[in-house]
Amino acid sequence: MRLRTEVRGSMRRIFFTLVLLALISALCSICAWGQKDDPCPSGPNVSNAEMRVCYTRAQLIMNKRADDLAAVAAANLRDITAKEEVDYGPVVVRLLEDAAKKLDASQLAWRNYRDQYCNAIESSYTTGSGAGSAMEECLYKTAYARVRQLQFDFPSARNRSR
Repeated sequence: MRLRTEVRGSMRRIFFTLVLLALISALCSICAWGQKDDPCPSGPNVSNAEMRVCYTRAQLIMNKRADDLAAVAAANLRDITAKEEVDYGPVVVRLLEDAAKKLDASQLAWRNYRDQYCNAIESSYTTGSGAGSAMEECLYKTAYARVRQLQFDFPSARNRSR
């Protein structure tokens, strides 16, 4: 009987230790979320001006990358050789051209969404000095998400972007 009680106690300690480790692991991953892909420093020793300069540079690069990926993906959809046109037939060729047009339109719509959303972020700072850096950070993060989505949905564009 005593052995059974000791075994149960040991099992409980092991169980609670594993639960505690899982919680610590989850907490660490939540704390680190977004930090590895963020190119700009943050913290109490970084000024809003420094953050704004960094995010301005980063968002310009990332937004160009998003535009380039979308353009290459659309070009890939349109890039059908004469042999492929014969093999696939006119229906498939028309569908691929339609997909390319829709991707072009989606990129324009995404830019509009990005601008409107980030303007709302900037306005939410009302009179705060962080409005400019918040806007630039928003532009960077929305472009980063767009790049990731384009890379996932159109993997052939990943290696051919300008």
